[in-house]
Amino acid sequence: MDFSLDEMQTIAVDSFKKFLQAEIKPIADEYRDKYIPTPLAKEIQAKLAPFGVVNGFLPEELGGFDMDAVTLGLMMHELAKVSPDIAITTLIYFASGKMVSGTPEPLRSKYLEGFINCELIASVAISEPGTGSDISSATCRAKPDGDEHFIINGEKMWISSGDYSDFMYVLVNVTEGEETGLAVFLVDREEHGYETTNIDKTALNSQSTAQVFFDNCRVPKENMVATPGQGLKMLLTLLQSSRPIVGLMAMGIAQAAFDEAVQYALDRVQFGKPIAAKQIVQEKLATMATQIEAGKLMAFKALSSIDQKKRSDIDAAMAKWFCTDLACEIVDEATKIHGGNGVTREFPVEYMARAAKVFRVTEGTNEIQKLMIGRAITGLNAF
Repeated sequence: MDFSLDEMQTIAVDSFKKFLQAEIKPIADEYRDKYIPTPLAKEIQAKLAPFGVVNGFLPEELGGFDMDAVTLGLMMHELAKVSPDIAITTLIYFASGKMVSGTPEPLRSKYLEGFINCELIASVAISEPGTGSDISSATCRAKPDGDEHFIINGEKMWISSGDYSDFMYVLVNVTEGEETGLAVFLVDREEHGYETTNIDKTALNSQSTAQVFFDNCRVPKENMVATPGQGLKMLLTLLQSSRPIVGLMAMGIAQAAFDEAVQYALDRVQFGKPIAAKQIVQEKLATMATQIEAGKLMAFKALSSIDQKKRSDIDAAMAKWFCTDLACEIVDEATKIHGGNGVTREFPVEYMARAAKVFRVTEGTNEIQKLMIGRAITGLNAF
């Protein structure tokens, strides 16, 4: 069991960190708590693409780098340290890219080039206003309209990159026809029509989290990318690979807050010496540093399982809830080290404290992750 990075990973991460500081951090600072407009969001993704975080996981024959999950996790950890908002947009970009790569021809070719070139942004629409974590009870419905089309009606909620999206993969309930059950359709904003409106949140408002409305969207039958009964399975497989990444992104926020706390403790002088020399502050910093390493290792274990083609759903659930809960604890300690300054917008830890909380509910709430783990332990379904 080797915990060290290989030469290629080291080079990739080091060059990415330098790029982020030079090119992305100024944008992140300017747009903190301010919405990044769609043209700029696409421009940012195009800048990130050469490093592989946008579409590098795609196979080479589709224009990707065949990037492994661990390396992708390393890169996303670094991106979240600089901007969790932009990291979420990137997360959705490569998650939807997995859907694009698995889309049957000729539909895949229609969208692949624009997607790889960051001219098109996709999103994945699962959650709904009334269903929350119970995604199997989707009320967004598709009904056959003749032999060649379906009509989609309903709403989706909490859709990351929803307002940015040119097209999206939508989980729907097919309620009529020869086959019924949960299916997935590719719905194009321009061709088929859907409306979006952004949701104002505690934090992470620089990126799009949207409510999506489908009103009699007429979609060709060939846009069904998962048949009735297979839609939920497709999307749960997608979540399995993205949850450890979310954990590492949360650890990125924690690492950034920790770095701010260390520097503040060295600079802040009280009673004649830096507060970093105080026992209680050193105890806090030591605990935070250890917690960050523990969280990262748990996430990397899940990603390693994915790379080895092993079952990773439980490892992924553990990593997601453990890391996101832990990040909130770490950032909270960082704000305490800042004292009163920790709750002012002049210091970055105030924003980090708000941002970290949001990750507890993304990619499935932490309570849902625990129920999945409990089911694996006991064999009993608590849902």
